[in-house]
Amino acid sequence: MDWLSALADMSKIMGGVVAALTLIGTVTGWWKKGPGRRRTWTKNFKQLAPGVRPAYVEALFGEPAFELAVPVLSITPGTGSRLGLTERVWPLATEGYLTTWSGESDVVAYSLTTTSKRFKPKIRIGSSWDSTRPALNVRLGRTRLAQVSTALDLPHPEEIASWKGARRHEYYEMYYFGNPGHYMTWACGVSGTGYRAGEAGAMERLGPENSAFLRGDLIEKLPVDQRLALDAYRAHAVVNNLMVQGVERVSICPEVPRSGPDHDLVRTLEKPPGFLGKIKVRRQLRRLEGRPAVWERVQHRLTGRFRR
Repeated sequence: MDWLSALADMSKIMGGVVAALTLIGTVTGWWKKGPGRRRTWTKNFKQLAPGVRPAYVEALFGEPAFELAVPVLSITPGTGSRLGLTERVWPLATEGYLTTWSGESDVVAYSLTTTSKRFKPKIRIGSSWDSTRPALNVRLGRTRLAQVSTALDLPHPEEIASWKGARRHEYYEMYYFGNPGHYMTWACGVSGTGYRAGEAGAMERLGPENSAFLRGDLIEKLPVDQRLALDAYRAHAVVNNLMVQGVERVSICPEVPRSGPDHDLVRTLEKPPGFLGKIKVRRQLRRLEGRPAVWERVQHRLTGRFRR
């Protein structure tokens, strides 16, 4: 009967639609977890904002790998003081980290760090899209510190945090734009955990009385040698970390401030390199120790045989 044939044809069409949707879902899931994961991380990071619930972050990124209490110092007048916040860290495969600092019910600050040349997210800072005030798309792993203040048409950052130790170092600059920037503060930093961290060296503490913090208007009053060193550093150092804060400004771990995860903590998750990676690491270690490369040793032995 005609109606039976029509029903059979309809069943075939529906089966094809279901199969196509299943295939699309499979390909989409593969893309988000594979080649397109960097785009997904960046998209999800842009959906965050100061004040969101920690559960909202987990809905976007899953469960964090680390959760620990860290000391903080509130630096916004009239907001009171905080004894500490909960820091949560999400490894983004082997290419970066998402870090949040939260109170009991809200995210006070959050940051994105790149650890790979392949992960270079572009994030807008400054005034919002509906404002004519300056703004800049910072590309982590590529934009240099000096480019930030120049593009934003500012004489200097609002504040600088810097320090270096025997093994580690941190640096970041804070920028605030009031209402055009939704009262958010951005910290463009060079995290010791991130990509190209030590390429430009490191900056000592620049603040008064050996403080790690220096107000931007005091940059001009630095001794000449420190000012020249800072200018050279900012001209070469690449932003590998971006932290966002809201109305309440805080300094994370104020004695040794940072805008990204603790390197000594997250490096415990580092995986051993592959075969070619091990060869590269061993070559670098030989150079640091002043030992000859393998081909140099072979050449030396062959030269010695011919001389005999």
